Amino acid sequence: MTAILKNKKGVTLVELLAVIIIMGIIAAIAVPAITGLINRQKINAAEASYDLIVEVAINYAEAESDTTVKISELVTAGYLEANPFTNDADLTISGSTVTFVVTGDYLIGDGVWVSELGVGTTTNPL
Repeated sequence: MTAILKNKKGVTLVELLAVIIIMGIIAAIAVPAITGLINRQKINAAEASYDLIVEVAINYAEAESDTTVKISELVTAGYLEANPFTNDADLTISGSTVTFVVTGDYLIGDGVWVSELGVGTTTNPL
């Protein structure tokens, strides 16, 4: 009977606990890193939308000889397909400078916002 028990192979409780602890440590490192990457991508997308609207507003001012416009008017005039932001905003154009006037800050998506200061996250405001 003892010969049969000695030949059995398996995982001990200590080995199982060690694996679980190691997986917990890896998860504790990986989850914040992945979350940071996702937030960075949201900010990059918001900044790209912000830059696109500035470029489109300058083109609008040159073509229409108008120095103030709302994002919704750029969509209506065919300069943009859609407003990438959740709210409308007033744009004041002066040469190659566009002032993005927002009444307060507002969210673009989960945790990313745009204001007159630019683009940021709710966890790291500008």
